[in-house]
Amino acid sequence: MNIKTPLYLSPFIIAVAGLLNGCGGSSSSSNESATITGSVYAAPVSGAQVSIKTAGGETVAGPVLSGSDGNYTIKIDKDRLAEALIVESAGGTYTDEATGLSVTAGGLMAYVAGGKLTSGSSVSLTPGTTIIGQLVTAHEMTLSRAEKTFDEAFSYLPDSAVVPSISSGEEAQLRAGLRAAAFSLLNMNLGLQAAEQFDLLTAITEDLADGVMDGNGVEGLINIGSSGKPLPADLENRFSRSIAQFFDNASDSAPIVAGEIAILPDKIGILPEGNMVLTERYKIERIPEMEPVKGKSSCTLTITNIADGTPATGLNISIKPIMHMAMHNHSTPVDGCTEQPDSAGTYHCRVYYLMPSIMQGKSMGFWELEMDIDGETVHFYPSVAQVIDGDTALAKLRGQNDQIAGMGDKTEKREYILFPTGVTGTTGNHTFNLFIATKENMMSYPAVSAGTELTDENGMKWTVDAMSVEISTDETNWIAATDNGSGHWSASGITGLTDGARGTLYVKLTINGEQKTSDGLAPNGEADYAEFKVTPTGSSMGMEM
Repeated sequence: MNIKTPLYLSPFIIAVAGLLNGCGGSSSSSNESATITGSVYAAPVSGAQVSIKTAGGETVAGPVLSGSDGNYTIKIDKDRLAEALIVESAGGTYTDEATGLSVTAGGLMAYVAGGKLTSGSSVSLTPGTTIIGQLVTAHEMTLSRAEKTFDEAFSYLPDSAVVPSISSGEEAQLRAGLRAAAFSLLNMNLGLQAAEQFDLLTAITEDLADGVMDGNGVEGLINIGSSGKPLPADLENRFSRSIAQFFDNASDSAPIVAGEIAILPDKIGILPEGNMVLTERYKIERIPEMEPVKGKSSCTLTITNIADGTPATGLNISIKPIMHMAMHNHSTPVDGCTEQPDSAGTYHCRVYYLMPSIMQGKSMGFWELEMDIDGETVHFYPSVAQVIDGDTALAKLRGQNDQIAGMGDKTEKREYILFPTGVTGTTGNHTFNLFIATKENMMSYPAVSAGTELTDENGMKWTVDAMSVEISTDETNWIAATDNGSGHWSASGITGLTDGARGTLYVKLTINGEQKTSDGLAPNGEADYAEFKVTPTGSSMGMEM
């Protein structure tokens, strides 16, 4: 699904929001007062009435009006700051970021724990803080439980101290602005009117009241306001899709920019995985076989027909992975999806990730799996982990004269990426299984076997006429691997490994007479092979063909 975001959604043309104070006000008490500032933000809401109440409903400050930039200033007796407080807004107008329409705002709120505020504190009201506040006030959750419930559903925790923006400010402000805008886009994608976003927030709150976002509340199915539309069970996935659409439709180099500050895919953090998607015809549930990691990862898709709940069989499924990074996007090798003969409507899929989502504690961006399922396009957003102190996830060998077109007018030596897919057998007689792919360009990594057609740096097609893969445990004695087709290779009869102990395997790759090396230079005895650390288990499991 490649929805063209309307021009007015582009962050480059949204008006710069300054941090000017809105119309002020003060409480009627003669006690010493404290000043609280903040923002009313679906997009900046102008003319909203902002009040502060106690958890018991007593108004202790305001109302005051937010300014044209959504910001407000309000005074409150200092002695009330020790109490739990509710900052809420009513009315006002804003320009909806998904539709460009002028909208009359519904209510927004933030629940603040007692003693958290001091004079000069900032409290911004956003869709996220509103959902958390409603969980506390309308569904009697503790604040900590409400925050945990929201975080588990949306993979972030709103910070009411941050004044959101989508065009100016610090990184945290831009991130908060993007997340608020995602609710507007989510609302539009659900086919709701722009003003119904506030009904959507209430419906989401009702859904989360039982701790799980699945379209059902404590009393069953949830309708969104008076729209008659049910809250979809796959809302978690839809929210991730809304965030991703901003990056899909913006410049690779700077999707959201304010001066020298840029919010790029590596600044968003983990997206909700949302492992269930509803399409017009299918319910698709993605079940990872284990946590996705750099290297080989597998998952199972269970697909049912929405019309009658029966297993959806005989489907054609293709996968297009995309890693959204700061300065560019790239894909990764895939091995497709295969229907399981012993389980109707179940498909086993394999993806070979070139990199994790987070590396050494730093976000690298986010992975998106775009799948075409018999003409229905769905998206998943797995968080891919880094392999730490484990066996080798992948290794790369490079051509010498074997080159591809690089960035600009440059060329680069072709990479061949080797992924171990399992060591089977027992001590003295192991089999090593590999999946081999190559880089054609940043978005294409085809599997390589004899007969594979590739493209050189000049755009000319050529064929892998002769390909050999050899395995060794000592760099002297080599065993020829068997080409099992579609990039899968296996070498049996390997000695020199011990079950339960980590060992080393060396892999030599030769294509059309050219031996590939780790440095892309002619073989010199130092970088001639790929090296793998492997730990045999003595099991026949782990081989993927």
